[in-house]
Amino acid sequence: MIQINEAMNLVVPVVADETGVKVWAYHTPISRQVFEANYRVLAATKASLMSRGGIYMMDSGPRIAALTLLDEGMREAEARGSYANDGKTVLDEATPALMNEIRRLTMVLVPGSSGWDLLPIESAVAAGKIDAEDQAETESAIVFFTCICALASKAERKKQASSTASLLKGSITSLSPMEFADSLPNSTKAAPSAQPVVSSVPS
Repeated sequence: MIQINEAMNLVVPVVADETGVKVWAYHTPISRQVFEANYRVLAATKASLMSRGGIYMMDSGPRIAALTLLDEGMREAEARGSYANDGKTVLDEATPALMNEIRRLTMVLVPGSSGWDLLPIESAVAAGKIDAEDQAETESAIVFFTCICALASKAERKKQASSTASLLKGSITSLSPMEFADSLPNSTKAAPSAQPVVSSVPS
């Protein structure tokens, strides 16, 4: 598979306290095909976040990136003339599909009885490991990361990925999810609750 940020997977904290990170998110970058199908809305989202200056983007951007993406998706759909059958309601199917792909490529590492368990982010919410607000904040941070890194040039991508991950209090890793779990304190080899994912779009 061709990945936009090949071997540069994002790991960010989901739940943390004064003793450290309790739950991690592990995100596999979107494929080049997914990027090419959605570059307009990703670029529009980045431009919208940047329009009020760097401080606004760095401070508020990670919290509102997903909402901004959905807003820009509606604008793109309206510009394309995409309406529901009533001819008035703007219909955007592309951006929710992009969010679903980002969600599918995001796994959550939670402490289990014998190490770290790997769950799809929605399953982690259903199991009570994280709540809906944790999910929303994590997904928005990942959208922010995607808007910056997917649009970066190949020469700048690694630097952009690392600096953006640092802003999100996370890091970039080439490790697989369970390899990353094994690198965490007090982790042991545990059978994952779900298999690692790659983009569904063939290279």
